[in-house]
Amino acid sequence: MSFIDLLTLFGGLGLFLYGMKIMGDGLEQAAGERMQKIIEAMTSNLFKSVIVGTVVTALVQSSSATTVMVVGFVNAGVMKLTQAVGVIMGANIGTTVTSQIIRLGDIDKNVWYLMILKPKTLAPLAIALGVAFIMFSKKKKLNNIGAILAGFGILFIGMGTMESAVEHLRDLPQFKEAFVAFRNPILGVLIGAGVTAVIQSSSASVGILQAVASTGLVTFSSAIPIILGQNIGTCVTALLSSIGANKNAKKAAMIHLFFNTVGTGVFLVVIYTFQNTVGFSFWNDTVNRGGIADFHTVFNIANTVLLLPFAGLLVKLAHMTVRGKEENRGQKNLDERFLTTPSVAVSQTVKEVIRMSRMAQNNVLLGMDAIMERSTNTIGTIDDNENAIDEMESNITQYLIKIADEPLSKEENKLVSGLFHVITDIERIGDHAVNLGEMAAYIIQEDIEFSELAKQELTIITDAVKEIVDLSIRAYESQDVELAKRIQPCEDVIDLLKETLRVRHIDRLSQQKCSLKSGVIFLDIVNNLERIADHCSNIGIAVEQLHSSRTDFDPHEYLKHVHQNKTQEYRQLYDEYESKYGLENS
Repeated sequence: MSFIDLLTLFGGLGLFLYGMKIMGDGLEQAAGERMQKIIEAMTSNLFKSVIVGTVVTALVQSSSATTVMVVGFVNAGVMKLTQAVGVIMGANIGTTVTSQIIRLGDIDKNVWYLMILKPKTLAPLAIALGVAFIMFSKKKKLNNIGAILAGFGILFIGMGTMESAVEHLRDLPQFKEAFVAFRNPILGVLIGAGVTAVIQSSSASVGILQAVASTGLVTFSSAIPIILGQNIGTCVTALLSSIGANKNAKKAAMIHLFFNTVGTGVFLVVIYTFQNTVGFSFWNDTVNRGGIADFHTVFNIANTVLLLPFAGLLVKLAHMTVRGKEENRGQKNLDERFLTTPSVAVSQTVKEVIRMSRMAQNNVLLGMDAIMERSTNTIGTIDDNENAIDEMESNITQYLIKIADEPLSKEENKLVSGLFHVITDIERIGDHAVNLGEMAAYIIQEDIEFSELAKQELTIITDAVKEIVDLSIRAYESQDVELAKRIQPCEDVIDLLKETLRVRHIDRLSQQKCSLKSGVIFLDIVNNLERIADHCSNIGIAVEQLHSSRTDFDPHEYLKHVHQNKTQEYRQLYDEYESKYGLENS
C-alpha cells in the first residue's frame, strides 16, 4: 500500500466517522425530548431495557455513546445495575444498524430499479437534499432531516473512499497471507479488538472490514473472529468513562465487558467445535458486506438471547470484580458523560435545578418555622443547606457553560439560556431564607415578642409565600404554563399584603402597641418574604418565555403588559388569592 493509499484510507475513515456522527446528531435532535422519555421509561423489566438500549443506540448511532450514558446514569444514581444490563445488551443490537445500512453496496447492478439505492447513486443525492434542507429551510424538522441525509451520504462517501484505498491490496501476496493468518481465532479476535479499541467505535471497525471485503479476499473464516473481537474492543470506551466514577458505575462498565467477552468466548467454542467436527460449507468462501452485517447482527441478537436469563449472574460477577460497598454521595446528575448526548445532559441539569430549588424551599420553611416557634434548632440545617445551594449554583453554571458548547436544538438553547437566570433566582431565594434564620436567632437573643395580631399577619403572608414557592417549582419541573400563569396573580396579592402589613405595623408603632425592635424585625421579615415571591415570579415568567413563540420576548415588557391588560383569567386568579389570603379576619 502506497503512502497516498494510506492517506486515502484514513481520509475515508474520517469521512465515515464524521458522517456517522452527523447522522447520529440529526437523529438525536429529531428524537429530542422523546429520547429522554424513552430512557426514563426503563423499569426493572429487562426486556424493556433491552428495547430501550436498541432504540437509543440506533438513534445515536453508537453503542459506545449509549454505554457511556449508562455509566453516567448509574453514577448519578438514577439507574440500577439490573436496568443497566438490559440497556447494554440492547446497545449491542442497536449498533448493528450501521453495518446493515452499508450492505446497500451489495445491491445487484443488473437490477436497474434498485440502482438508485446503490451508495454511488444515493450518497450524492442524500448530501444534496440534506444540505438543501439545512441551508434553505427554517423549520427545525427539515433541518434535522437534512442532517440525517447529509450524514448518511457522507458516511457512504467515506466508505467508498476506503474501498478505493484498499482496492490495490488484492494483488499483494502479503495482504492475502495476512487474511490467511487471521483465520487463527485468537489472532483474529485480537486484531478486531485492537482496531476497535483504538478508534473506539465498533460500527466504524465493522465498516472498515466491510470496505476491505470489497477486495474479494476476506473469507468467513477470517471475518468471524475479527467481528467477535470488535465486540470486545468497543468495551474500552465504557471502561475509560468509568474512571473517576463511583463503584456502581465501574460495575456497569464491567458488565459491558463481561457480556461481550463471555458471548465471544461461547461463540468461539461453538463455531470452531462445529467447524472441526462437521464443518461449514461456506467457511472458506469470500464474504461480502451483507455477510459481515448479517453475522454481526446475528451474533449480537443471539448473545443477548443467550445471556439475558443470566443477567443477575453478570451483576454478581461485576460485584465480585469491583469490591466494596458504594458510599452514598447523593445524586450526581451533572455527570460529564452525559455531554456526549446533549439532550440527556440538559434533562439531567433540569433535575439538578429542581433538586436545588427544593432545598431552597425547605430553607424557607425552616426559616419561618424558626421565627414562629422561636427556635434555633434548625438554623444549623439552614446554613448547611445554603452552603449546598451555593455549591450547586456554581456546579450547574459550569455545567451549563459546557452544554452550551455542544450542538443543541433551538428549544434546548432556549432552555439552557433560561436556566442561567433560574438558578440565580433560586440562589437568591436561598439567601433570603438564610436572612429569615438569622432573624429568628436575633428574635431569641433580644427576647422580642410579637403581638397576636402580628403573628396572625405573618402566618397569612407566610402561607401565601409557601404556595407561590411550591407553584413556581412545580411549574418549572413540569413545564406547565397553566401553573405558571397562577404565579403572577399570587405574587401581586403578596405585594398587596406586604404594603398593607407595612402600613398596619407602622400604625401600631405610632400607637405604641409594639416596640421599635419588634417593628423593625417584623418589617424585615415581610420584606424578605416579598422578595422571595419576586424571584418566584421570575421563575414563572421563565416557564412562559420558554413556551412563547416570540423571539423578542422581554420579561419586563411581558410583566408590564400583564398589569396593564389584566385578562379575565388573571382577575379571577387574583380574586381567588386575595380571598384566600385576605386580612379581613385578622
